[in-house]
Amino acid sequence: MKKIAALVAGGLLLGSGVATADPPGSRCESFTGVLTLVQPTAESTAKACEDFSAIRRAEGAFEDAHFLYELPPSSWPQTPICFSGEIVGVTLRGHETMEVRSLSALTVNSFDELLVAPPEVSLPPEVSLPPMFTAATVVTVSAGREPRKDKQLGQIFLRDTGVFIPTTADFTGLLAIEQLIGVGGTKKFSKASVSMEIAGYEFTGATVKGTICR
Repeated sequence: MKKIAALVAGGLLLGSGVATADPPGSRCESFTGVLTLVQPTAESTAKACEDFSAIRRAEGAFEDAHFLYELPPSSWPQTPICFSGEIVGVTLRGHETMEVRSLSALTVNSFDELLVAPPEVSLPPEVSLPPMFTAATVVTVSAGREPRKDKQLGQIFLRDTGVFIPTTADFTGLLAIEQLIGVGGTKKFSKASVSMEIAGYEFTGATVKGTICR
């Protein structure tokens, strides 16, 4: 399984990798940090969905997406459907300390159907593919020090594709490998071209790295 999972994860990252050519005339900066998601509870999940939906309505973001939180609760998966978190250790535009927060919501996808082997293909019983997911994320970047303390620099809207590789029976022990591509933004990021990747245990700390070109 681990070999299959690595191939799938590698294909995701290579298919839309971070190392792309810089647009002509753009100024590109690296974006690195560590993401930690809030431990999911009924209250935190509901609050994350509510906050995500409010940003989506206010900014007209992700109009082409269909989110799981829009479906009847009876059709929701066992995993949480909305998440909030914080990315620490980020430096952008000379700001050594940034306040970077994230909101994510799972989107409806057809990966479950795509991962079903056709009848003529017989897979060994020990072979299984990791659960794949799609989502949308809002990253809000604010200056964290004087003289621009708490001044929001803007929001980045991203579409996510990734896999969870179970390593323990606990949901917080799922290893995530995720690719995020920018589809819009506000303020300083309104015309930005963004790509990021996340790898690690998102509820205890996962590495984020990518590029922002403006």
